[in-house]
Order: sequence, then structure tokens, then C-alpha cells
Amino acid sequence: MRTIFRFLRRAARAALALGGLAALLFAAALFTNLPWRAYRSLSDVPGAAAGEPSHILVMGGSGIPGESGLCRTFFGAAAARRHPQARVLLALPLPTNESFAARAYYDELRLRGVPARRLRVLAGGRNTREQALRLAETLADAPPGAHVLIVTDPYHVRRTAACIRKAAADRQVDVRLSALPVFQLSIDDPLAFRAEELDAAGPAPAIRAAVPDVGPALRFRYDVWANLNYAVDVLREGTALAYYRLRGWI
Repeated sequence: MRTIFRFLRRAARAALALGGLAALLFAAALFTNLPWRAYRSLSDVPGAAAGEPSHILVMGGSGIPGESGLCRTFFGAAAARRHPQARVLLALPLPTNESFAARAYYDELRLRGVPARRLRVLAGGRNTREQALRLAETLADAPPGAHVLIVTDPYHVRRTAACIRKAAADRQVDVRLSALPVFQLSIDDPLAFRAEELDAAGPAPAIRAAVPDVGPALRFRYDVWANLNYAVDVLREGTALAYYRLRGWI
């Protein structure tokens, strides 16, 4: 019995040590460009097609108003203006007459200049796999060799492309893919500031003494927290990719 307890105690200590080491490595990675590079790699479509797309696929996001939904419709409308001959497909769980969110996506694209005759809602897709199936069904009636431009969040591009290719292959649909990842546009305002500028704003002395002066250290002020978001998205998407692969969806 003592031997078992000793083994369990050592195993627990080893697990804590490994967990602490992993946490330290994770924290150190936030001060590098590794999270961004991993995040950026998810936005690439392997073997992306060149040339004009025949279809622009705007994937449903987190809703409107919302960061993901507004970004996707913003870039989707921009792609529609850039490729005036392409059909714009909007992948959503429900049609516009059954969902306020679906109607909001549709109206946002219309507001940004996409004519109704070019818009079609692909309803019935509750996740990326089902949305890929709805697209494959739609392309089965289209001329062969369709070129689909995927518009979605950067971390979501690779999974979307893999699902579409699997669904198209299962239905013997010829499709080529490229992507327009919806990277947020950076602001142009200067972010650095000097300590005397903060003093001139007149904060209370007690507050000024308690807040460390990081001055122009933009990496500490902004990059670390942005990298934390990138790392969370990469870990979440990696889990989703593993699940989809186990289910045979990609």
C-alpha cells in the first residue's frame, strides 16, 4: 500500500511539474510571433486555385451585430465588388424568412451593395460540415469546374476548405477553392505615448504611482494579449480539426 501511495505522490508531483513547465513555455511563447504564425497558417487553402471565382461563399459567423459576422459580410461584399460575375452564397442554419440572424446577414450584404439577384442563402447548415454539404448539393447543379472563394475567419479557412473538398469528393463534384480570410484591419492611430503625456492628463497621484509606466513598449501593452487570443483560437481550432478528422468529415 505504501508503495502505491509513493508512486501516486511521485506521479502527481511529475504531473504538476510538467504542467508548470507547459504553462511557462506557453507564457514565453506569447512574447514571440509563434501564436501569430500558427494562426496565420490556418488561413491558407492547400493548393489554392488562381483566377476569377465563380462563387463567393460567405460563411455564417457569430451573428450581427457581432465582430465575426460584420467582418465576414464586409469582406464578402468587397469580394463581390471585385468579382462582379461571381454568385454570392450565404451559408446559414435557417433561411431569411425563419431567422432574424439570417435576415441580418442578408440585409448587411445588400446594404454593402450586393444586388439581390446575385445572392443566395444556403440554409440547413448548422456547422461547417453541414454547410459544406449544402454547398456540394448546390454545385452539383452548376457547370463543372466551379471556383469557390471562401470568406470566413482566418482560423476557420482550413477546416472549411477540407470539409468542402470531402463533401464534393463524396458527391463527385468538381470544385476548386481559394480563400479571403477576414483579417481585421489595423488602426492607423499612433499607439506609443510618453510618460509626461500621461502626467499631463492629470491622473490621481495614487493611481499614477500604482500603474507601471510601460511607455512605448507596445509588445507588452498589446501584442501579448493579441497573441493570447491567437493561441486560444489555434488550440480551439486544432481540437475542431481533430474531431472532424475522427468523424471522417475531412
